[in-house]
Amino acid sequence: MEVVKKLSLADYPAFGEKSLVRLLSILNGEGATCRMVGGAVRDVLLGREIIDIDLACDLPPEKMTARLEKAGAKVIPTGLKHGTITAVIERNTYEVTTLRRDVETDGRHAKVAFTDDWREDALRRDFTINALYLDGDGGLYDPCGGLKDLAARRVRFIGDADRRITEDALRILRFFRFAAQIGQGELDPAGLEACVRNKHLIDHLSGERLAQELFKTLAAENLLPIIKVMAESGILRNILPDFRGLDHFMAFVRLEQKLGRCDILGRLSCLIGNRGASTSRHLKLSNKQANILKRYGMQDFEISPHMNKPDMRKIIYSFGREVFIFALLKKWAETEIKDGPALLNYAEQWPIPDFPLHGRDLIKAGLTAGPELGEILKKLETEWIASDFSLSKADLLDMSASIR
Repeated sequence: MEVVKKLSLADYPAFGEKSLVRLLSILNGEGATCRMVGGAVRDVLLGREIIDIDLACDLPPEKMTARLEKAGAKVIPTGLKHGTITAVIERNTYEVTTLRRDVETDGRHAKVAFTDDWREDALRRDFTINALYLDGDGGLYDPCGGLKDLAARRVRFIGDADRRITEDALRILRFFRFAAQIGQGELDPAGLEACVRNKHLIDHLSGERLAQELFKTLAAENLLPIIKVMAESGILRNILPDFRGLDHFMAFVRLEQKLGRCDILGRLSCLIGNRGASTSRHLKLSNKQANILKRYGMQDFEISPHMNKPDMRKIIYSFGREVFIFALLKKWAETEIKDGPALLNYAEQWPIPDFPLHGRDLIKAGLTAGPELGEILKKLETEWIASDFSLSKADLLDMSASIR
């Protein structure tokens, strides 16, 4: 491959990190070449923040390991059968993968063979914008035309789109995710047609992989036109069998973007309504995520455009701050709320009080431990909430005498 462009790495602090420079110096030379690849190269060309730097090397993993350990670096055998190691240098970690070619794929996993051919490694990648390589001197390599696609903010499969998708069906979700993250124009027609043609393959993907890509898409800046295409093509229903429609979703996201907010689970809830439990199982969400999604969809209170602070406090205490804010934004997105910013600010800042009474306090006051004690506590808490949280511990203990 030939250098197509030269970057001044001094302009990009992440590429000047001492540990990265050292890693490249160890793995380059003596007949070997190591280059940065993929997301970091793509993002630096887009002017975006670089989060992780992945590298590719034409040495097999055992030779990379030997070189690094000889130089005093720690090596973690992250995925040797796929040619990936993690190099730890000065507490910084970098994934380095041997150049590869696919031997066999089943739509989820691939059997690979190692190679020293950089173009062959590029041709097995998903999209042209992810097949860009950058060396330690700032030399940029573009074997698949990724620079042109990047300039057009276009996501295009490398080679035959159907083949790329059958190799790994998650690439359907990645096609839309990258379009939502970098896209400003129309989707690549050939890529879109291939995604629609093969959308049934999504059914074979694990919930964890679906959730990971879906959440990144839901957080993307250019989300709305992309999610509309996903819904109209039927692809969104393959990802989310509980998909109910876009009406609430579009308004909610527009308001969030206007406010500079992004509640991923709130956006997901707008897509599925009260189907949080089954969606959580489908996407294999954590218990915490599943609980939030369920509470978002089971809203047992009303948000009024003219609600007062005492009413807000009761709802926030009873249902949780995040549930109230989600409900407020959802209502605000669909109904004019004159004091929306003030209500939101108050909901975020109000310090939620702790109920001042405990079972042990009632036992000290002469009550007997047991189920009835719990019922008395609940009644007292209800009175405390009704008082706008003004009743003191002493007040509640006095009231307990009349409830016994």
